[in-house]
Amino acid sequence: MTGGQLKDRRRGSESPRNRIHKKVLIKASAEVVFKALTDARELSRWFCDRATCDAREGGELVASWKAGKSSRKGRAVITRFIPGGAVDLLWIDDGTGAQEEGSRHTISYDLRSRSGLTEVVMLDADDSIPDEETFAFLDEGWNSVLFELKDYCERRERSQKLRPAPRVPSAHSAID
Repeated sequence: MTGGQLKDRRRGSESPRNRIHKKVLIKASAEVVFKALTDARELSRWFCDRATCDAREGGELVASWKAGKSSRKGRAVITRFIPGGAVDLLWIDDGTGAQEEGSRHTISYDLRSRSGLTEVVMLDADDSIPDEETFAFLDEGWNSVLFELKDYCERRERSQKLRPAPRVPSAHSAID
C-alpha cells in the first residue's frame, strides 16, 4: 500500500455493517496528525466548518457543518486521549439527533509512526445497523474524510519544514 491509498480493513461478508475499519499512511509526524484530530482550529480547516474541543480525556468535541441554508452539529465526549498516539470519541449526538438510549457510536483513531510516515487506523463502530445502501455511503464517506485529513496534514507538514528557523542574534552581529 502506498501513502496515497486507503486500505479498507473489512473482510467481505465477515465484517458487520455497523463497523468501518480503515487505515491511511500520511507523510507527516504523529504530532501534526494528532493536532489535526484534536485542535478546534485545525479541525475547522479540514473536517468541519466550526469546532470547539476540550482536548483531554473526558473533554468534549463539538463540530458544526453548513450545507446551504441548513446546518448540523455533532457532539462527542473524548473517552481516550494519548497525545500523539490515540483518541477515541463517544458520539452523544452525531448530527442526526441525540443517540438512542443504550446506543453507542464511537470513532477511534490510533496513530503509529512508521519510517517517517504516520499510519492512522480508524474504527467507526455504531450499535445501530444501517441498511446496505447507507453502509456503503458511510464507508465511502470515510474514504473522503481520511483523504481530507491526509491532504491537510501533508500540506501542514510541508509548510512547517519550509519555514525558516527563527533568527537568533549573535554577539558578533551587533553593530557598534
